[in-house]
Amino acid sequence: MLQNNREHLELERLMSETRKLAAERKKLMAEEKKLRWETYFYPLAVVTGVLTATATVVGLSLKF
Repeated sequence: MLQNNREHLELERLMSETRKLAAERKKLMAEEKKLRWETYFYPLAVVTGVLTATATVVGLSLKF
């Protein structure tokens, strides 16, 4: 009986650890997705800002 309880406790511990690792994996995958998105869109936003600023400067210089 005591051996049975130990095995049950060990199985519970392993199942708990498996759930914890699965949640951590899901969190890391979401973070990876966010970083991939940022890697793509941040340079695009910077280029758009530079082009807008350049167009503004050119537009203002042509008015004067």
